[in-house]
Amino acid sequence: MSTNSPNLGRRGLIAGGTGAILAGMLAAAPGANAAVPLRPRGSAKMPLAFGPDGKFRVVQFNDTQDGPRTDRRTVEFMGKVLDSEKPGFALINGDVINGSPKTAEEVRQSINNVVQPMESRGIQWAVTFGNHDEDSMANGTGMTEARMLEFVRGYQHNVNVGPEKGVDGSSNAQLLIRSASSNKPAFGIWLLDSGRYAPENLGAQDFEGLMGYDWIRPSQIQWYREASKAAERQHGKIPSLMFFHIPLFEHHHMWFGSQFSSDDAGHAAAVAKHSIVGVKNESVYTGAFNSGLFSALQERGDVRGVFVGHDHINTYSGNYFGIELGYGPGTGFGTYGLGGAKEHHLRGARVFELDERKEHVYTATRTVFAKDLGIDMDPKSQPLDEPLPLP
Repeated sequence: MSTNSPNLGRRGLIAGGTGAILAGMLAAAPGANAAVPLRPRGSAKMPLAFGPDGKFRVVQFNDTQDGPRTDRRTVEFMGKVLDSEKPGFALINGDVINGSPKTAEEVRQSINNVVQPMESRGIQWAVTFGNHDEDSMANGTGMTEARMLEFVRGYQHNVNVGPEKGVDGSSNAQLLIRSASSNKPAFGIWLLDSGRYAPENLGAQDFEGLMGYDWIRPSQIQWYREASKAAERQHGKIPSLMFFHIPLFEHHHMWFGSQFSSDDAGHAAAVAKHSIVGVKNESVYTGAFNSGLFSALQERGDVRGVFVGHDHINTYSGNYFGIELGYGPGTGFGTYGLGGAKEHHLRGARVFELDERKEHVYTATRTVFAKDLGIDMDPKSQPLDEPLPLP
């Protein structure tokens, strides 16, 4: 694990304790907007479909980040969100697991615990990878992101695609959502792999004083541009949302209303200018370099919103020069939160509403918190008695 990033140690690995699996946690409850597979698995482009009413709902989970005995409340909360929201698609947007697994099987168990809420309900789902997903490699598990991707693609309802040749990262994908009234896409979902940590040095210089995280690479931005243009040539401009784990520099700039300051003096004006809602309880932990992705999104004009995780206790979103930028709150009960008696009070998920009958299709987003769904907020760990059965 890199130690270049300021306060990086705060993202510690939290191991589990003891407890019993809650009854009915994995009861099947297919969503009303359940997505429909339209092409052979792995052949991309339209694995999802709008419901007959022209609506579609997306749920973003983030930082489930636990080991083979995941905190039972993470699984319980995810199930309650899926049962109440009935999405057509759900995403775990990076840091699916932590570095505690000691074997490849424990890695698979850790992943399985947090994908079963979707899989058991027949809800189509995907993952992106974050900075912690490969941490168990230090324990000799051999579970690279590529191997984890191969594992999750074996699930019946997973819609991740294989790695794009010549493109950095493992979890890049373009998922198109088919219209209810035609065989054309009405909306798109982009998944990007924002990497892990900056290298030890670059150009014979270390990263001292910079954030120690990775950044979205030029090959990924080029892939997005070309895939976006190809989709437009075939179908016209497709409004979309984009998801990846580590925030952009622009997530920071939007909150402070300034590029080179972290002074809250400008925040009130930024709230009014960018319609910011939600809270910021920790720094915006960007990559070491500004990748230029935001500029590419402005150029293409198809992405309506960019949503990340990584900073578990930030929940804000806003409109930054025509593109919505925001966080999904940290979902997992096995990693850091607010601390003290309110440790788990921001455990949550983000919900997105799509309606293809509306001009821009994407109509609204909101957060859902575990504390409002009757989940136990005790700060003490509540691990599963044993991992959920592997498929």
